[in-house]
Amino acid sequence: MPHLLYIMFYCVYSTAVFGQANPENQKFAVEKERVVDNEKIFTDKEIKQLDSIVNDCWEKGIAEIAIVTIDKRHTDKAHFNQYVFNNLTGYAQGAYGKNNGIVIAISRQLRKIRIQNGYGTDKLMSDEATKKIIDEYFRPEFQKNNYFEGTWNGLSAIISYVEKKIQQYEYSDVSSIFRPSLFQKISGFVLENGTPKTFRNLDSDNPSYNFTSLDVFLGPARKNAFVLKDFLETDYYEMTIRDNDGKHYQFICFDEHVPEQTFIKKNMQVHRVYWLKPGNRLISKDVWPLLYQIEDEMTQNSASSNAKKFTDYDWQLKQEFHPMERIYTNVGRNETIAFIESNFFINGEKKGTFEINENKRILSILMDEKQRPSFAIFKMEDRYYYHYHFNKTERKLYLIPLDEKEGHDLISVEGSTLVFEILEP
Repeated sequence: MPHLLYIMFYCVYSTAVFGQANPENQKFAVEKERVVDNEKIFTDKEIKQLDSIVNDCWEKGIAEIAIVTIDKRHTDKAHFNQYVFNNLTGYAQGAYGKNNGIVIAISRQLRKIRIQNGYGTDKLMSDEATKKIIDEYFRPEFQKNNYFEGTWNGLSAIISYVEKKIQQYEYSDVSSIFRPSLFQKISGFVLENGTPKTFRNLDSDNPSYNFTSLDVFLGPARKNAFVLKDFLETDYYEMTIRDNDGKHYQFICFDEHVPEQTFIKKNMQVHRVYWLKPGNRLISKDVWPLLYQIEDEMTQNSASSNAKKFTDYDWQLKQEFHPMERIYTNVGRNETIAFIESNFFINGEKKGTFEINENKRILSILMDEKQRPSFAIFKMEDRYYYHYHFNKTERKLYLIPLDEKEGHDLISVEGSTLVFEILEP
């Protein structure tokens, strides 16, 4: 339940206040009005000025603020708090699903003020913060009977404070609709079936998957993951959905083992899904249809997801991805590779052996004496190491050269991502 943040009695007020034992308790019809001056303490020009700044606050999605003045016709001093709570709480509801409303209730006759928050704003504005704003911005001018100036100063301070807090907490917990299990399911599907492609400078080789009318991109925890070409599933706790209109929806879901808190915001908890910067959009209206489509298409692709492992196919080299130019180019060598039992074959000739780390998606190739794969550039110790990425839907195999091993500093970046296609019999 929204609660009373702070009540202030004006210290200086010279106008006589007439007693009223039984106020009429006139009711207000709660409407989406921004400034309701029942006490007539503002001029028309002043109301327009206050309405302008409040309207701008509404449109930016910061908070839906209402300023309401009341007098002795509506309540008395003893019942002021309860009257505001009972009759004006509707103003503090704010936008649907966000509860970001704020009511500033002022009574010149009763010399009282109450600031009432919706549930959403209540998380941002503490009692202490509100008391400080009232003491420093509302009270000084109210004591001089300058109600417009005091309201303007206090209103500006509230908006500034909430806006700064939103920058720290600009996210929404949407786990009830976008379940963490679904987040992990989509992430695993993209890593299994997607393609590395450019999306942002921060993580420019992040895996992605193109659905029928939307794209899903995964963001790595570590800022330099695109350099290290680290495709561990646990490192991808950021997900961006881009719809057909080019709108982006960014989500975060992580567990206890996070190497670097690149996208994590203050007070986020593990095993929850958070929507970053939702603005005025709603999870049920704007995002749920996209999630439904993603789930439906993942189900339709279940047959391809259950396809054989990449080691069960023969492959032909078709393209190279050059990291400096950031382009794929066709290759004319038409080299073939095959994986039979633990042996590695190039153009039908045994060249060495291979091992696979399925958890880390790493393929390591140990060449026979004096042998080398003609397409390989970078070698560590006695082996060639690659992250492998098997796109079962497109029937392509991506081999991404590792430039370092865990625990060692990166010295140089060499090697091109190789794209192989299934060699049909």
